[in-house]
Amino acid sequence: MQAEQSKLLTETGPGTPMGNLMRRYWLPIALSSQVAEPDSAPLTTWLLGERFVVFRDTSGKVGVLDDACMHRGVSLGLARNEEGGLRCIYHGWKFDVEGNILDTPNHADCAYREKHKAPAYPVREAAGLIWTYIGPKELEPPFRTFDFFNVPESNRYAIRANTHANYLALWEGGVDSSHVGMLHTNHVRQSWVAQAKGEKAEPSAWDALAPTYDIENTEYGFRYCAFRDVPGEEGVKHARQTVVFLPCMRYIPGGDFTIVLMDVPMTDTTTATYQIAYRHDAPIDPQWAKAFLGFANDLYDEETCWVKMEWPHNMMQDRESMKTNWSGYPGVEMEDVAMSLSLREVDRSKEHLVPADLAVVRLRRILLNAVDKHEKSGEALGLNAEDLSHVVAYDRMLKSDENWKTV
Repeated sequence: MQAEQSKLLTETGPGTPMGNLMRRYWLPIALSSQVAEPDSAPLTTWLLGERFVVFRDTSGKVGVLDDACMHRGVSLGLARNEEGGLRCIYHGWKFDVEGNILDTPNHADCAYREKHKAPAYPVREAAGLIWTYIGPKELEPPFRTFDFFNVPESNRYAIRANTHANYLALWEGGVDSSHVGMLHTNHVRQSWVAQAKGEKAEPSAWDALAPTYDIENTEYGFRYCAFRDVPGEEGVKHARQTVVFLPCMRYIPGGDFTIVLMDVPMTDTTTATYQIAYRHDAPIDPQWAKAFLGFANDLYDEETCWVKMEWPHNMMQDRESMKTNWSGYPGVEMEDVAMSLSLREVDRSKEHLVPADLAVVRLRRILLNAVDKHEKSGEALGLNAEDLSHVVAYDRMLKSDENWKTV
């Protein structure tokens, strides 16, 4: 990937080609839990290079407004949230979730309040997330529904992790199946773990570190299956189907559960990764989910949602633990974050790609084609595929006569 292509895909601010494309979709902007209670403290956050405030009013409705007060531009994240709206503490201007001006204490003119509105954006709450649409009003698409919407709340757990990494570095890592058996050794490759502890363990499909792939483009992005040989079994392969949705989502299968990840750009150098562990047949234990993903430790601030590691200093790798912990990091997502952080300012044209990188190559090609098509025609891939609840990922054994696409 050449420098100009990398620039095209990684810059998402206002007016950029990728930013224009991403603004055509509904995107998560916060966890519902970040503004859980009516009249609770508002949340200042970033999305695609712009600053917003998210709040829940007295009646429980959620609003997303420009964070800059329309009067003098100070942050509404500092506002009082009371009696049905946000009141700026600077001059007292007050706004409801629709952007209506409820009060202007230093300008007693009803006509002015009726004539003007603060910039406000459509909101939906689903699956523990607050979603918004910040693109052209006249082009607002349908709100898409996904498989993880259709489980009881107890069967789903959502986490937000903010990192100082570009969204594409995180997303590329997420679609790369060949790293799983290596980087996530402690979670999948039990033969190495046992050997490190002086024990014995039978080899598994995860010891096959060079999976083969089959990939299919779809109306919403693409899906692929990674195949690994199963030791001692003929006519059977371990099959792991990963699903990729534009503009920034993927499903990662875990056998009897699935992890949904959305790498949403806050700015060109920071990303909010929303991670939802879910299953249809049983509740998700929040403590298990946090530990599995790597957020039950001091590397993560649960209140601010920021991952506390920085490149190149203070990457928080525990070198002593590497005697029995392959990576020196806790949990699969924290391992992925560390790798993505270390990719800062890397020239992708100097990469040496191999067949195991096929899914990463396909992701880049899909994105480049999607940006080009949107710039030329205004069409956005999968935008109007409203019901995507039938699309799932899986991790299972397949017989040689079974077609992974049919399964």
